Amino acid sequence: MSFRTIGDLARTTMLQRHTAQLKAEVQRHTEAMVSGRVTDPAAALRGDLAPLAAIETTLRRIEGWKSTTAEMSLMLGAMQTSLSTLGSVSDTASQALLTAAGSGNPTLIDTTGAKARQDFQIAVAALNTRIGDRTLFAGAATEGPALAPADTILTALEAATAGLTSAADIEAAVNQWFASPAGYYLGAAAPLGPVPIGAGEVVEPGVTAADPAIAQALAGLALGALLDRGALAGDTAGRADLARRAGEALAENAAARVGVAANLGLAEARVADAAARHGAEATALGLARAGLVAADPYQAASDLEAAQTQLETLYSVTARLSRLSLVDFLR
Repeated sequence: MSFRTIGDLARTTMLQRHTAQLKAEVQRHTEAMVSGRVTDPAAALRGDLAPLAAIETTLRRIEGWKSTTAEMSLMLGAMQTSLSTLGSVSDTASQALLTAAGSGNPTLIDTTGAKARQDFQIAVAALNTRIGDRTLFAGAATEGPALAPADTILTALEAATAGLTSAADIEAAVNQWFASPAGYYLGAAAPLGPVPIGAGEVVEPGVTAADPAIAQALAGLALGALLDRGALAGDTAGRADLARRAGEALAENAAARVGVAANLGLAEARVADAAARHGAEATALGLARAGLVAADPYQAASDLEAAQTQLETLYSVTARLSRLSLVDFLR
C-alpha cells in the first residue's frame, strides 16, 4: 500500500494560494453588489467592448462641452451684469442731469456734475470687469483692461474741449472724440472668436467696450462729468445747456443699450439650451452604460455567499491541518 502526500511547505503554499483566490472572489462579488456594476466588463460583454467604448468617448466629449458652456454662461452673465450697471448709472444720471438743467440752479448743476463724474467712473470700472484672467469687453485681447482709466479719459476730453465756449461745441467735440476708439479703448479690434458649445454649434459674444451703443453711453456720462471739471465755468446758462444735452444723449442711448443686452441674452439662451441638451444626453448615455455593465444583484449575492462559504471551509480545513499530530496522521 502506498501513500501520495505533499510536503508541509507545498501544502502551506497551496492553502495560501487558494485563500488569496477566494478572498479576491469575495472582494469582486462585494464590489459588484455595492456598485451595481460588474468588475470585469470584458467578460460580461463577451469581449465586445465597442458599444461601451463609444459611450465613454461620447461622455468625455460631452464633459468638455459642459465645461465650455459653464464658462460661457458665467462670462455672459457677468457681461449682462456690467451692462446692467452701465444702464443703471446712465438712466440715473440722465434724470439727474435733466432735472438740474431744468432748475437752472448753479449749485444743483455742480452737484449733478460731480455725481456724473462718479457715474462715469463706475461705468468704466464695470466695462473693465474681469472673470479669472479674462477681461470681458476687451475683445480678443482678454489679458488687459478694455478701457483707459476714467480720469485719464476725462483729462483727454478736457484737452479736446479746451477753449470751447458753447455747450453745442463741447458736445460735438466729445462725440467726435468717442467716435474713434483709439482714445479710450485699449482692447482688440476683433471681438472674441466663436466658442464651440456643441457638435457644430458655436456662440460668439461679439461685444466690446468699443461698441457704438456703449461708446455713446460713455460719451453722455463724460459730457456730464465735464461739468465737474469746470466746463463753461461762470456761464450758468451754458452749463445748464450742457447738462441738458448730456441728459438727453443718455436718454436717447437707452434703446441702443437694450439692444446690446438683448443680443447677449440670445447668446445666453443658446448656451443654456446647449447645457440642458448636454445634461440630458449625458444622463441617457450614463443609463445606457449602466445597462451594459450592470451586475445582476441576485447573481452577485449568490456568488458572494458561495465564495464566503468556500473561504470559511478553507479556513476550517487549514485550522484542522494545523492541529494534526503524527499519531492522527498515522491513523
